[in-house]
Amino acid sequence: MTEETPEQKVEAASVDAGERPADKPATQGGRAQYPFPRKTVEDALRVPTAIRTNNGGEPFDPQEIAKALNVGGKTGNFFYLTTASRDYGFTDGTRDSSEISLTALGKQAVYPASDADAYTAKLQAFLNVDKFKGVVEHYKGSKLPADEFVRNVLETKFGLDPRTHDTFLDVFQKNCRYLGIGAEWTPGQQAQATSPTAPATNGVPTRAVTTPAAPAAPNGSGSGKPVCFVAMPFTEKTEAYPPRFFTEVYASLFEPAIEAAGFEAKTAKGQGSDVIHSTIVNGLLDADLALVDLTEHNPNVLFELGLRIAEKKPTVLVKAIGTNPIFDVDNLMRVVSYNPNLWPSTVKEDLPRLTEFIKGAWAMKDTERPYMEILRQQTMSMA
Repeated sequence: MTEETPEQKVEAASVDAGERPADKPATQGGRAQYPFPRKTVEDALRVPTAIRTNNGGEPFDPQEIAKALNVGGKTGNFFYLTTASRDYGFTDGTRDSSEISLTALGKQAVYPASDADAYTAKLQAFLNVDKFKGVVEHYKGSKLPADEFVRNVLETKFGLDPRTHDTFLDVFQKNCRYLGIGAEWTPGQQAQATSPTAPATNGVPTRAVTTPAAPAAPNGSGSGKPVCFVAMPFTEKTEAYPPRFFTEVYASLFEPAIEAAGFEAKTAKGQGSDVIHSTIVNGLLDADLALVDLTEHNPNVLFELGLRIAEKKPTVLVKAIGTNPIFDVDNLMRVVSYNPNLWPSTVKEDLPRLTEFIKGAWAMKDTERPYMEILRQQTMSMA
């Protein structure tokens, strides 16, 4: 019998669903077992996309895929990406295989004939995971009950080790947001959308969607709720944060906190450009409230903050822990910090704090002195 290498022993300590058949039950003793992908559908799609982009869709060496994704070829992160892609059904093979190849579903996802075709593939991938499919069907949608009750169901009905619950709920809810799965769900029904839909395939609802993770540019609230416009970086400009960091911040923290505070979240992310368009400016200035992320001191974000301040409209300032202060902003305006690790445990702590901060800013909108008045008064006193 061949002795395990030190690397294999380390990998065994961080066992993933991809290391065993998807239907093998999780065990309660010893190491926590994860009978579900630990990466989202959106993350897992990076693997088949790299195969399409860098090798014309042909089977590809895992280490070459890692280079294309700009991740370490021997890291746990890459292991989880490749096993997630396999478990969703996009690819065959993992980090430790001789090659990774596209499946029929993977080809449909990265070589779609239409937006509806691409969406069908992504939704089918999500439903390929028995635990995800079971939970969404059990609750008839993405609306989960109170934390205590959903965890009871995860353990008693679905056999999930309590140590895996945070990860499961995090990945499940991100997948639902990405795929547009709402509070109501009937297996086999056709998803509702404003754009044309395609017929259901094998009982899987389809709809035409291109980038469901990010809201479109603001055009006013259709929900009747006040609008909170989020001004934040679109992409990472330094190596301090990994790729798609700000996309994750918006999906995991900002949007849920804004909605919990009673607002409809809007952002300019849908514009797909770092250029400040008139539609972005109008959305920023027309919004009832603005949330501005000062992380990385992004010039466009600071410009948008200046416009909002000049209009004397209520604004919420946030930044990742470790962001250097900005003169006359941090000193005169309240700024709440969030943990950039974005672990389920840190998000769970930051969400209620940010929600209350947003509520507080809105409650004081008519009584708190605008920043411009404070600054002008200081300027006059110095003259």
